Amino acid sequence: MRKTIYITCATLAILSCSKDRKGNIADGLLEESIEFAACEATPTKAMMDDAALKTVGNKIRVFDILEGFSGTASWLNNGNKYYIDDEICYNGNPVWDFASGRIYPWTTDGNHRFFGWLNYDSALNKTDVDFFGDTYNYDPSSFVLSIPTLEMNTSTHQFDFMYSKVGLVDAADHVSGQPVNLELQHLFSALNITLKNTSGNTIYLKSVVLKGMKNKRSASIAFTQNIPIVTTANLASTDVTLFQSDENEGKGTAFIHEDREKGLTNFYLMWPQSYAELSGAELEVVYYVLSGEQLSNELTSHVILPNQNFFRIGQTGMDAGSKYTFQLQFKKSTIDIYIKVLPWEYEEYDWNYSDHSITARSGMFKDGVLAFYRYNPSTQEWDIQPTTEEWSAKAMRFATRNEVFKGRFYIESPWQGRWQIIASPLSAVQYFDISPTSGDIDVNTNNGMCEFSVRVNPDLSPSSTQNLYFSVQLFFNGEWHDANSEFNRKNIRLVLDAN
Repeated sequence: MRKTIYITCATLAILSCSKDRKGNIADGLLEESIEFAACEATPTKAMMDDAALKTVGNKIRVFDILEGFSGTASWLNNGNKYYIDDEICYNGNPVWDFASGRIYPWTTDGNHRFFGWLNYDSALNKTDVDFFGDTYNYDPSSFVLSIPTLEMNTSTHQFDFMYSKVGLVDAADHVSGQPVNLELQHLFSALNITLKNTSGNTIYLKSVVLKGMKNKRSASIAFTQNIPIVTTANLASTDVTLFQSDENEGKGTAFIHEDREKGLTNFYLMWPQSYAELSGAELEVVYYVLSGEQLSNELTSHVILPNQNFFRIGQTGMDAGSKYTFQLQFKKSTIDIYIKVLPWEYEEYDWNYSDHSITARSGMFKDGVLAFYRYNPSTQEWDIQPTTEEWSAKAMRFATRNEVFKGRFYIESPWQGRWQIIASPLSAVQYFDISPTSGDIDVNTNNGMCEFSVRVNPDLSPSSTQNLYFSVQLFFNGEWHDANSEFNRKNIRLVLDAN
């Protein structure tokens, strides 16, 4: 997997003491212009990885909402807050070019809010409007991008729509020479089908259909905070044909006995599915078996994938930005189904379907979700995830200044290495004490459990409410890897109210 180094806005803030600010060229404007770089925030995990994003000709629509600016700029009038509303284009350099050719100087003061999304895929020669349709719309007054109802299936264009996190930069903290880095994340997930025939017979496969997917919906993306809020609606079930034999006559496509895995399809983009939305989904496999010279009658097998088992650990479903592989292994009397979430390796466990002589397997991280425990001094025990509205909003609030929270997650693979917790933004980190921030992975002795504690820094009192976010990274095979999408899917934050 790729190692990616991010120049985040928080990093810019802490490096501000070394900035080399250039002189004014106008009222409140500097000689140095704003520049952008872009990266894929979860490397190797989706259709368009970081390398594919950096394809010559790709474009990102970028915005800069400027507030608290005391100077003047000719394009800021009638209360317009958009300092930048433009396109940037990748032309082979780390810094992307503005498609318009305009220059946007850094300001001497004010707060910049940067965000954007992929609006042209040069490999597909398709824009976001071409893909989503005419009712695709961005509301500049509410900062909300509206995506119309769209059915995702194997015939849908593979436009891997990506949108950025929101980067907040105080102009006074800008470091000269550092571009604004847009970290892009994926709206869709992706899946494919592979086949392995170890039955000793020739299999004539006619079709593989995934039924009951909630794969027709609309969405909105609100760029109102540093992690954009994605809301989906208009849920509808559709049947997705993952494989259809191209044989016009006969029994279907023949797959002889072999021990290697054979890819049946490319990866296809799909709408993410929550744990509850996967309820009732099933995989229909239609095939014949040639045993000796005897061809079997047509056999239709339904593999039920109930939400109680399907992706059961953490109850997280199919996540945006992740790739899922369904492998069908035809054995002597069963079909085994292996569900893999890439790029990680998972422990397997069995499901049994005796009615259909079908077994299914899936792999997951054990308890693969970062959870917080609140210390209860009256019982001297740790209470996990209080059932409050705040927790359902993915937030934990310090009720008193002497409270302690414990973060915990489990690792099944890799077997050894290191983990680390990165807290952000740096403006909030100072108000918390986190210990430890890293540790060894040792699955054999502690069941892969990783823990750290968080308490309020007694020496500092914030004048405004502080929100602390967490990222999980794992070190193995000689480099650090982003594991936040596996262990912190809820994007948990700790909240410390102002004094």
